[in-house]
Amino acid sequence: MSAVSPAAPPLRVLVITDQRVHADLLAFALDASPALSCAATASTLDEGCRKLAACDVGAAVIDVPVGDEVDVRSLAAVSPGTRILLLTAHPTVGAAARALRGGASAYLAKDTRLDDLVDAIHHATPDDPRITAGLAITPFDTLSPRQRDILELLCRGCRPAQIATELGLSPHTVRDHIKALREALGARSQLEAVALALAGGHVALPRRRSLTRSAVRGASSVVRVRRPRS
Repeated sequence: MSAVSPAAPPLRVLVITDQRVHADLLAFALDASPALSCAATASTLDEGCRKLAACDVGAAVIDVPVGDEVDVRSLAAVSPGTRILLLTAHPTVGAAARALRGGASAYLAKDTRLDDLVDAIHHATPDDPRITAGLAITPFDTLSPRQRDILELLCRGCRPAQIATELGLSPHTVRDHIKALREALGARSQLEAVALALAGGHVALPRRRSLTRSAVRGASSVVRVRRPRS
């Protein structure tokens, strides 16, 4: 008679929310779900970080306070093996993109069905994240507000030194932002980042005719290079 292999232990979950009733209900629901258990709850992110460091948990479900965003990268650094899932009452494309870019495994609306949340806890990863329905994320949505400001000024023909003066930043900081936005967009050069923004309609064309013509010529040449061969 073959030995029966022991059942795998349930996946332990940390719940972080400032709403006591919500925490108790979610903890009850997780404990009642197959192969899951609520290891602990926390009412603040600081308390959650302490429990994340002290507890052996496989996932953390975080109820994002209205008007706030969670620094997923810093939170994940406390416990690198823990998957981070965010719940929010007001999902937005920009916040979703920043969360996933920071390493979140899921970004879901608070009205998500419990079955879908449980499925995400079990299966979502930073490489295969789950996102609430209706949010279409593009690389441009991952840019920070400052990077979008800089990209718009680049599209209007400003040089990095001019942008630094306009925004009250150091030239070094502007160059760092340009490098970061190029990497986010997959652009090989500053000109290509401008071309992609203009060609995709992510930044309005400058009003001045000379800038518009040069920008359009640059956009056309770069986009043709990036098209696959037939």
